[in-house]
Amino acid sequence: MRRTHADVRAGLHRDLAALVLRDRAMEVSGVQSVRVRMRRAKADVRAVSHFRELDDVRADLDAALADAIRGLGLARPPSLSVHVRRLGRKG
Repeated sequence: MRRTHADVRAGLHRDLAALVLRDRAMEVSGVQSVRVRMRRAKADVRAVSHFRELDDVRADLDAALADAIRGLGLARPPSLSVHVRRLGRKG
């Protein structure tokens, strides 16, 4: 994490960062489910949309998750990869 004071050090587990991003993504309207995989340099987000246009959901997810990554306060923030799809038809 970014050091704001010289004598204070902090860390954040990737699983917890992924959980924060998943929770933030679930707040976006039209998102049914989300899977987040955090790596050292990349956050891979896969979402399923169920009633909004995919481009609108993707734009909202990009904005919300970019804000969430900035809010984590990481020294080297990961790049963001967002994939949105719709579930297949039943039957």
